[in-house]
Amino acid sequence: MGTNKRYPHLGSQLAEERELREARKRGALHSLSADQLRLQSQVVTVVPERMQVWGLTWLRFGDVDVRSTVLVKRWTSDAVGVEVDVDGEKLRCWVWQGACQRLQNRVDGWR
Repeated sequence: MGTNKRYPHLGSQLAEERELREARKRGALHSLSADQLRLQSQVVTVVPERMQVWGLTWLRFGDVDVRSTVLVKRWTSDAVGVEVDVDGEKLRCWVWQGACQRLQNRVDGWR
């Protein structure tokens, strides 16, 4: 079987979506706790609605970890608030900043 020359990232994207669906069945999406975030003492930067910032990070559903392309919604000096779409449902969580790699555009996570 050949490769998709028009959308070379499509196979990786579909595999990630399948992994997210399977992981979602294993449990809820984990997020950092309020004690870990310390939002009352941290400056939170919010990404404007007209702007999209993409990242690549590890997400945990129940006991399963999935590396996923995410939309960055906000951040502090320690953490990043991200959003991921799983079958049309937008899920949000906080991850440690060191665990999130910024991408120039969405498809870079699937190359």
